[in-house]
Amino acid sequence: MRTSWDDQVEVLRDGRADVSVVRLPVDQEGLEVRPLFQEPRVVMVPAEHRLAGRSSVTVTDLAGEHLLQDPDAVPEWRDMAVELRGRRRPDVPVVHQVEEKLELVAAKAGVCVLPLSTATFYTRPDVVALPVEGIGPNEVALAWTASRRSPLIHGFAQAAAETLTRPRP
Repeated sequence: MRTSWDDQVEVLRDGRADVSVVRLPVDQEGLEVRPLFQEPRVVMVPAEHRLAGRSSVTVTDLAGEHLLQDPDAVPEWRDMAVELRGRRRPDVPVVHQVEEKLELVAAKAGVCVLPLSTATFYTRPDVVALPVEGIGPNEVALAWTASRRSPLIHGFAQAAAETLTRPRP
Protein backbone atom coordinates (compact mmCIF):
# COMPACT_ATOMS: atom_id res chain seq x y z
CA MET A 1 0.00 0.00 0.00
CA ARG A 2 1.40 3.37 -0.97
CA THR A 3 1.26 6.05 1.69
CA SER A 4 1.95 9.76 1.68
CA TRP A 5 3.79 11.97 4.16
CA ASP A 6 0.49 12.53 5.94
CA ASP A 7 -0.68 8.95 6.43
CA GLN A 8 2.45 6.81 6.74
CA VAL A 9 1.65 6.19 10.42
CA GLU A 10 -2.15 6.34 10.20
CA VAL A 11 -2.25 3.11 8.16
CA LEU A 12 -0.74 1.36 11.19
CA ARG A 13 -3.02 2.95 13.74
CA ASP A 14 -6.20 2.19 11.81
CA GLY A 15 -5.14 -1.37 10.94
CA ARG A 16 -4.78 -1.03 7.16
CA ALA A 17 -1.16 -2.19 7.44
CA ASP A 18 0.78 -4.32 9.91
CA VAL A 19 4.18 -2.77 9.13
CA SER A 20 5.09 0.46 7.37
CA VAL A 21 8.33 1.81 5.96
CA VAL A 22 8.40 5.37 7.30
CA ARG A 23 10.56 8.40 6.82
CA LEU A 24 11.39 9.98 10.16
CA PRO A 25 10.42 12.04 11.98
CA VAL A 26 6.97 10.64 12.70
CA ASP A 27 4.79 10.66 15.79
CA GLN A 28 6.12 7.50 17.47
CA GLU A 29 3.52 7.36 20.24
CA GLY A 30 2.25 3.78 20.51
CA LEU A 31 4.68 2.51 17.85
CA GLU A 32 7.72 0.30 17.70
CA VAL A 33 10.26 1.87 15.33
CA ARG A 34 13.34 0.11 13.99
CA PRO A 35 15.83 2.28 12.06
CA LEU A 36 16.87 0.76 8.74
CA PHE A 37 19.14 3.23 6.95
CA GLN A 38 19.90 6.86 6.24
CA GLU A 39 20.23 8.60 2.91
CA PRO A 40 21.34 12.06 1.84
CA ARG A 41 18.79 14.75 1.06
CA VAL A 42 18.91 17.08 -1.92
CA VAL A 43 17.23 20.37 -2.76
CA MET A 44 15.04 20.50 -5.87
CA VAL A 45 15.25 23.77 -7.80
CA PRO A 46 13.92 24.86 -11.21
CA ALA A 47 16.36 24.15 -14.04
CA GLU A 48 16.81 27.92 -14.62
CA HIS A 49 17.38 28.70 -10.92
CA ARG A 50 20.43 30.79 -9.94
CA LEU A 51 21.87 27.76 -8.09
CA ALA A 52 21.02 25.09 -10.69
CA GLY A 53 24.48 24.93 -12.27
CA ARG A 54 26.33 24.27 -9.04
CA SER A 55 27.63 20.85 -8.00
CA SER A 56 26.27 21.41 -4.47
CA VAL A 57 24.86 24.15 -2.26
CA THR A 58 24.98 25.01 1.41
CA VAL A 59 22.02 25.48 3.68
CA THR A 60 23.05 29.16 3.84
CA ASP A 61 22.63 29.40 0.04
CA LEU A 62 18.99 28.36 0.58
CA ALA A 63 18.18 30.82 3.38
CA GLY A 64 16.39 33.20 1.01
CA GLU A 65 14.35 30.53 -0.77
CA HIS A 66 10.67 29.72 -0.25
CA LEU A 67 10.44 26.15 1.06
CA LEU A 68 7.46 24.22 -0.26
CA GLN A 69 7.11 22.06 2.83
CA ASP A 70 6.76 22.25 6.57
CA PRO A 71 9.78 24.16 7.93
CA ASP A 72 10.13 21.54 10.68
CA ALA A 73 10.92 18.97 7.98
CA VAL A 74 14.17 20.85 7.32
CA PRO A 75 15.18 22.34 10.69
CA GLU A 76 18.57 23.41 9.37
CA TRP A 77 16.78 25.66 6.84
CA ARG A 78 14.11 26.73 9.33
CA ASP A 79 16.72 28.05 11.72
CA MET A 80 18.10 30.53 9.16
CA ALA A 81 15.20 31.08 6.74
CA VAL A 82 14.70 34.67 5.74
CA GLU A 83 10.97 34.15 5.13
CA LEU A 84 10.43 32.97 8.70
CA ARG A 85 11.88 36.19 10.12
CA GLY A 86 9.13 38.27 8.53
CA ARG A 87 5.60 38.77 9.69
CA ARG A 88 4.02 36.15 7.48
CA ARG A 89 5.44 33.24 5.55
CA PRO A 90 4.04 32.87 2.03
CA ASP A 91 1.43 30.14 1.79
CA VAL A 92 2.51 26.62 0.98
CA PRO A 93 -0.07 24.77 -1.11
CA VAL A 94 -1.36 21.49 0.27
CA VAL A 95 0.63 18.80 -1.50
CA HIS A 96 -0.08 15.07 -1.29
CA GLN A 97 2.38 13.61 -3.78
CA VAL A 98 5.96 14.14 -4.90
CA GLU A 99 4.76 14.86 -8.44
CA GLU A 100 2.70 17.81 -7.18
CA LYS A 101 5.65 19.19 -5.24
CA LEU A 102 7.91 18.97 -8.29
CA GLU A 103 5.27 20.72 -10.42
CA LEU A 104 5.41 23.63 -7.99
CA VAL A 105 9.22 23.68 -8.11
CA ALA A 106 9.15 23.65 -11.93
CA ALA A 107 6.63 26.52 -11.85
CA LYS A 108 9.16 28.49 -9.74
CA ALA A 109 6.88 28.62 -6.70
CA GLY A 110 9.75 27.59 -4.42
CA VAL A 111 12.17 24.78 -3.63
CA CYS A 112 11.83 21.51 -1.75
CA VAL A 113 14.15 19.10 0.01
CA LEU A 114 13.78 15.40 -0.81
CA PRO A 115 15.61 12.17 -0.04
CA LEU A 116 18.12 11.34 -2.78
CA SER A 117 16.28 8.14 -3.81
CA THR A 118 13.03 10.07 -4.28
CA ALA A 119 14.76 12.75 -6.36
CA THR A 120 16.43 10.06 -8.47
CA PHE A 121 13.15 8.25 -9.09
CA TYR A 122 11.17 11.38 -10.02
CA THR A 123 13.52 12.94 -12.56
CA ARG A 124 12.31 15.62 -14.96
CA PRO A 125 14.10 18.04 -17.29
CA ASP A 126 12.72 21.24 -15.72
CA VAL A 127 13.91 20.47 -12.17
CA VAL A 128 17.46 19.95 -10.85
CA ALA A 129 18.52 18.05 -7.73
CA LEU A 130 21.48 19.49 -5.80
CA PRO A 131 23.32 17.99 -2.83
CA VAL A 132 23.05 20.23 0.24
CA GLU A 133 25.93 20.66 2.66
CA GLY A 134 24.70 21.26 6.18
CA ILE A 135 21.45 19.27 6.02
CA GLY A 136 21.31 15.96 7.84
CA PRO A 137 20.30 12.73 6.14
CA ASN A 138 16.80 11.35 5.87
CA GLU A 139 16.19 8.40 8.17
CA VAL A 140 14.13 5.42 7.03
CA ALA A 141 12.65 2.99 9.55
CA LEU A 142 10.14 0.20 9.91
CA ALA A 143 7.24 0.94 12.22
CA TRP A 144 4.42 -1.11 13.65
CA THR A 145 1.90 -0.74 16.45
CA ALA A 146 3.62 -1.52 19.77
CA SER A 147 0.66 -3.49 21.05
CA ARG A 148 1.01 -5.98 18.17
CA ARG A 149 3.05 -8.94 19.38
CA SER A 150 2.92 -10.98 16.18
CA PRO A 151 6.02 -13.10 15.56
CA LEU A 152 5.51 -12.42 11.84
CA ILE A 153 5.90 -8.68 12.32
CA HIS A 154 9.01 -9.08 14.45
CA GLY A 155 10.46 -11.66 12.04
CA PHE A 156 9.86 -9.34 9.11
CA ALA A 157 11.50 -6.43 10.93
CA GLN A 158 14.52 -8.56 11.80
CA ALA A 159 14.89 -9.86 8.22
CA ALA A 160 14.60 -6.33 6.79
CA ALA A 161 17.20 -4.96 9.19
CA GLU A 162 19.62 -7.82 8.48
CA THR A 163 19.17 -7.48 4.71
CA LEU A 164 19.79 -3.73 4.71
CA THR A 165 22.87 -3.90 6.93
CA ARG A 166 24.48 -6.78 5.03
CA PRO A 167 27.61 -5.66 3.14
CA ARG A 168 27.09 -5.29 -0.61
CA PRO A 169 29.32 -7.37 -2.93
